[in-house]
Amino acid sequence: MSEVKEDKVFPFIEGENVSLCPLNMDHINLYTKWKNDPQVRKYDWNKFPQTIEEVKKSFEPKKQDVKVELFFEIWHNNDKKPIGFIGLPHIQWFTRSAYIFYLVGDTNYWGQNIATEAGKLVVNYCFSELNLHKITARTVSPNLASRRVAEKIGFTHEITVKKEIYLNGEHIDILEYAIFKEDWMKSQ
Repeated sequence: MSEVKEDKVFPFIEGENVSLCPLNMDHINLYTKWKNDPQVRKYDWNKFPQTIEEVKKSFEPKKQDVKVELFFEIWHNNDKKPIGFIGLPHIQWFTRSAYIFYLVGDTNYWGQNIATEAGKLVVNYCFSELNLHKITARTVSPNLASRRVAEKIGFTHEITVKKEIYLNGEHIDILEYAIFKEDWMKSQ
């Protein structure tokens, strides 16, 4: 990857270790690398390889009157580089709810609470600025790291969808976690 130019980084939400920036299409090769990395995509529901064009298209703003998805690049403040992305791929304005996803693509940063910090920043933004009521996180049952991130952010297990995903030769459960605005605000 070519050296990341800091003058193209525009933090939208600043955190202690990471900041959340608009996606930077100059980093699309890196995003594509993460989406195709066998270690990173181990629990990903999309089992097909993704080209640069496909990844770029998945992040391009949709032509719509109301924005129903929001994506951020996770920028490491000290190391001054992108290390993952996080977002809300489906905002439901009528019910004031959304789904959150997080991916730390640079495996050198796994186990350092990066997804937890980024998740807390997004949750706070959702409740304090977007005035959402509920945020849901979904993961597959074997993904213990993702489950821990959801719990450390403050999500609680809400439902289990039995044998919903076929992964590594078996059907496994999807776990849904939720956090409500009133619970988040009490904890702050």
